[in-house]
Amino acid sequence: MATPYKSGYKKIKFRRSVFQSTAIALAFAALAFAPVGAKAADDITLKVAYPADFEPATPEAGKAWWADVIKQFEATHPGVKVVLEEAHGGFSDSENKMALLFRSKSSAPDVVGLADLNLGQWVSTGYLLPIDKYLATADWWKGFNPQLKAAETVNGHVYAVSQGTNVYGLLYDKTLFAKAGIPTPWEPKTWADVLDASKKLKAISPAIYPLWIQTGTSQGTFGVFAGPGNFLAGSSDPTVFTDDGKWVVDSKGLRETIQFYKDAAAAGVLPPTSQIMDTMAEASPPALMPEHKIGICLAGNWFPELWTKALSSPYWADAASDIGIAPLPTINGGGAGSATMIGGWTLAIGSGTKHPDLAWDLLNLAQSRKNMLEADKAIALVAPVPEYTKDPEYLSVSPAFRPEFAKISLNAQIAPLDPNYSVWAQGFLTATQAVILDPKLSVDDAIGKMKDYVSDQVGPDEVAVKN
Repeated sequence: MATPYKSGYKKIKFRRSVFQSTAIALAFAALAFAPVGAKAADDITLKVAYPADFEPATPEAGKAWWADVIKQFEATHPGVKVVLEEAHGGFSDSENKMALLFRSKSSAPDVVGLADLNLGQWVSTGYLLPIDKYLATADWWKGFNPQLKAAETVNGHVYAVSQGTNVYGLLYDKTLFAKAGIPTPWEPKTWADVLDASKKLKAISPAIYPLWIQTGTSQGTFGVFAGPGNFLAGSSDPTVFTDDGKWVVDSKGLRETIQFYKDAAAAGVLPPTSQIMDTMAEASPPALMPEHKIGICLAGNWFPELWTKALSSPYWADAASDIGIAPLPTINGGGAGSATMIGGWTLAIGSGTKHPDLAWDLLNLAQSRKNMLEADKAIALVAPVPEYTKDPEYLSVSPAFRPEFAKISLNAQIAPLDPNYSVWAQGFLTATQAVILDPKLSVDDAIGKMKDYVSDQVGPDEVAVKN
């Protein structure tokens, strides 16, 4: 039986991929240095690079968290200075900036923050140091979510550790539901329930967006994670990568997902395509929902975090009373009953670091219980250690939403770690984007676009049809 979003499969085959055709591929040839042991600290500088705009809940929160961790580290490591390199822009912008940094010994980071969605691609470049030997003595690693351990293991080695995860659920506006005559709490059991509620919301006002779901090729692999990947996870067949190493380009699950996007677009319940296909589409709902402009939103767990006192001034005091939360149901309510993709942010050590032990000390400090809980606040994440999701400090940030998203994460699925996942993702986004741009386009034609794109990139022998 094929695994939908597997991570611990046979050795990765490093085939051609979009990811490797970008700056990362260009940088690969420049990697001509290897890690050596750290010597006594003597005016040593460690470089830390992280996605300053896209990763943290706010740029200010991310900078403040790193400043505190660095202060703690430098206090216990005299003679060692840590400098921050901020990668600005959207998801793809920050990924490309990291690739450029790794091209040179002088700019390559010792510690780097990366999205786990592209970890397989990063490992394929050789830029990351396996950290298995360090993790063997890390107390916090013992309590890690086993699914996340698997998601960070490539070819039997761990190359990064999660700071926390993001998952998706449905946030809905109770005030708009009341106007539409939809009872709350709302507990949709099928995708049809979601679409039916969206149509009722559409009838109350042309000034609102009944249903916010995003997609778009400009969003990269994050676009799948934030949009259609969640529906695929809850479809009749969520298989992405088969047991014999082929990319699924036609299946019942893919067709069901594309059909839902097509039906939503045809019903006129979606926002303008310029918004949900934008590179930073996920930035809009947290600003629009306090204005009661969205009825139902496929939302990341960090959305309501942006309405709290901890991260917003002024904050949205009525969020808990005005906004409800429900898991995204499976297509017909079967299986686990709900679905989401899971992804998040990791810390890794650059393979070219001259001071791997010091780099580990910094990473290990960042992953301490105190700093991890603070990171989950600054980056708005579900804690990677299940025990921490019950911590009063963790729950107090957003008590109406954090416990519910923690429950949603239990039925989450991860993306494959194969370096060509970005190719498959781009093909999937091409198909879903096509039907929202033209709802008259057939699902067959949309599947054809996906099949052509992926086959052209990885080769026709590397794709599979499951019907």
